[in-house]
Amino acid sequence: CPVTHLPLIEVGEKLFEELDYQPARLAVVVHHCKLYGLPAAAERQVEPLAAPLPPRVIEKSPASARLLAWMLVQKYRHHLPLYRQEEIFAREGLQIPRQTQCDWVLACAQLLGPIQAALRRKILDSRLLQLDDTPVQCQQGRGSHKIQAYLWALLSPLVEGVVYDFTPGRGYDHVKAIVGDLQGILVGDGYAVHAKLAEQSHGTLVTAGCWSHVLRKFRDALPEAPREAAAMVVAIGALFAVEKAADDLHLSAAERLALRQARAPELLAEIDGRRRALAGRTSAQGQLAEALGYLENQWPSLVRFLDDGRVPIHNNDCERAIRPIAVGRRNWLFAGSQRGGAAAATVYSLIESCRRAEVDPHAYLADVLR
Repeated sequence: CPVTHLPLIEVGEKLFEELDYQPARLAVVVHHCKLYGLPAAAERQVEPLAAPLPPRVIEKSPASARLLAWMLVQKYRHHLPLYRQEEIFAREGLQIPRQTQCDWVLACAQLLGPIQAALRRKILDSRLLQLDDTPVQCQQGRGSHKIQAYLWALLSPLVEGVVYDFTPGRGYDHVKAIVGDLQGILVGDGYAVHAKLAEQSHGTLVTAGCWSHVLRKFRDALPEAPREAAAMVVAIGALFAVEKAADDLHLSAAERLALRQARAPELLAEIDGRRRALAGRTSAQGQLAEALGYLENQWPSLVRFLDDGRVPIHNNDCERAIRPIAVGRRNWLFAGSQRGGAAAATVYSLIESCRRAEVDPHAYLADVLR
């Protein structure tokens, strides 16, 4: 002891915790498959019999289900392009060319496709669909020019999960291929193709509008017409307050509808009255005029939520489902082919559905692939 100079003895211990990180470890798993045959002294000679091999995710591929799942999650959840994964593997002493990884991803997407298709049927069968898209660049072939393609998010407030679709365009035929002969309600942002789909359905499909888009347009008009736009923003905000009250009370669809019908008509009348008053006093150009025109053109769809308590007053959930793709697009820049875009839609569907259900995507994909 520095004070008494007596020998020290242990009288206890003090604990502290330290966070540590151990990098992912690549391993070779050796499977022993027994061979069975006759004894060497037997007169009758036959070919030895082999115990069956364990099933492979991809025939003649050394990649395990866990390795493939890890690659998919890194690429489509953490936005890590394959060329960066190739560098990571190389640092661990394993050379996996990018083309090999690409082949593995495409093969996995083909295996996972039936789950995507089943989830799509479930969403479409709900008869209440939310739809939104985001542009992606797609290469037509090696060394060729790129085209503007689109990834679409399809979901329903009645179904847990989300499905993505890849199309080389966003015209009527492309959207029709996604929704098929949907009968029910299509929630969107006022895209003209949605209205055409409803028109061609002869009454079996109707559109519901997004008040978040209306609110955004009037917020954009604040610098141009601060007083007029601010009044509309406040009035529209009151509609969202009704929805928040329903959410806070955990109301059923029927109870939400009753609350809407009790409180929303007065708010809608105020909004429409302000629109009519401003229509004759503002310039035909500018952001305020654009917001007023959008509100007028979309009015029948925007009030659809008064007929059905299940219909959301906005398409925010769909836009949130698009956001991970928009973030990842900064890293992978473009899809290498239309087949690659379709594969991305398949894997995104499962990974984002896992995220929404609070399921570990790596554990899920490894289990499903196995």
